[in-house]
Amino acid sequence: MSTQKKRFLSGITPSGDGSLHIGNYLGAVRQFIELAKTNETYLMVADMHALTTVQDKKRLSGNIEALVLNELALLRGFMTEKEFARIVFFRQSDVVEHTELQSILNNVTPLGLIKRAHAYKDKLQGEASEEDINMGLFCYPVLMAADILLYKPDLVPVGKDQKQHVEITRDIAGRFNKTFKTDVFKLPEPYIPEEVAAVLGTDGKRKMSKSLGNVVSIFEDEEIIKKQVMSTYTDPTRTHASDPGHVEGNMVFTYLDFFGEKSKYDEVKEAYRKGQVADIEVKNYLYESLLKYFTNARQTYRELAANPKTVKKILEDGAEKASMVARQTMREVRDAIGLMNAYSVTKSRITIDEFGKEEMRVGKVIEATNKEGSDKLIRLVVDFGPAPDGAGLKIIFTGVRGFGYTPEDFLNKQFFFITNLAPRKMMDEESQGMILAVDTAEKPLFLSADGMPLGAKIR
Repeated sequence: MSTQKKRFLSGITPSGDGSLHIGNYLGAVRQFIELAKTNETYLMVADMHALTTVQDKKRLSGNIEALVLNELALLRGFMTEKEFARIVFFRQSDVVEHTELQSILNNVTPLGLIKRAHAYKDKLQGEASEEDINMGLFCYPVLMAADILLYKPDLVPVGKDQKQHVEITRDIAGRFNKTFKTDVFKLPEPYIPEEVAAVLGTDGKRKMSKSLGNVVSIFEDEEIIKKQVMSTYTDPTRTHASDPGHVEGNMVFTYLDFFGEKSKYDEVKEAYRKGQVADIEVKNYLYESLLKYFTNARQTYRELAANPKTVKKILEDGAEKASMVARQTMREVRDAIGLMNAYSVTKSRITIDEFGKEEMRVGKVIEATNKEGSDKLIRLVVDFGPAPDGAGLKIIFTGVRGFGYTPEDFLNKQFFFITNLAPRKMMDEESQGMILAVDTAEKPLFLSADGMPLGAKIR
């Protein structure tokens, strides 16, 4: 499946203690990093989902802080500043539209659909009764649907065990669109790369999990990581260092396959098979390889932990960007279901603070064409200068043909644009901004920005 020029959304819940291990990195974060380098990526700390199981103030707060630091350290440790700047990284609870949309989606979601969800069924099949299951856990798939649908992603990276939640999201979105005769929600696809590792823990039997005590940490002290590595399952049939060893099913070699240097790893593997290297030696090599692999991430972790203002600024910026998209989606949702009417007191105008967050730039129209199938739209391709200092190229539509405007009125000219609006669907494409105009009695007038620096921000 091609993933070029797509929008992704994914998240991690701060359950456990919020710290990440190599299983989390291989199974999720590594994919986020690769996808974010070439795609529009929204990464969420799904802190409200943790309330289904974590109902202790101190523990929840600590879990969230730990996960934020862990995830940011991995992202920034393996990405350039420009690559990281393209990620919208935010906390679920900082965007209030998540719960608003969940409340609305509850009304188009069949009870039977949620009863078939794994989270609910697995709990019932255990020792829990219905009286022990809270509504947060039961409605978990609806909140997850809201998380996803707010941002209209093309693809949602998930593990195979989470595929059902994306399928439920598609069902809910389809029912909403059909019920209200709209196309507000895009039906996202689950993205499950075949190469994603399903990582077993150090016991070689069960999925790596902090609660099972079979993890290898990333950001713990070196002594703790070494102890975890030294407890890793190897080859139980091997009683002496000179015995030929098996690498298949041997967790030390499973991990080295990801974190070892290929040439040396191949040598160690061959020596192990011939009985020329002891278990303790290959475990030491794994330990050294892990520290080397995560050197930048561990250093970044220490820097972020010492600078909470930096972390908070990243989260504030992410919340602003995510909220802009979420607010636009909720305007469309409210309009589609009938909440917006003649007696609505929800103001359509924006506040001074909101206006201050709009990004206005000088852009040059390098292509201008009439949109086929429309008698109103003109399609503009606008250059705002090199990204990220500028805003790159954006497709922006303006519906002014009815006023007598033609593509030639815009081509090779500079105007003022808002560039950080949530994309809006215009027929089969998305408009990625808005051209500014002065309203007059006869027709809107577009103010020339010729001669001004390309990509310059307007204050």
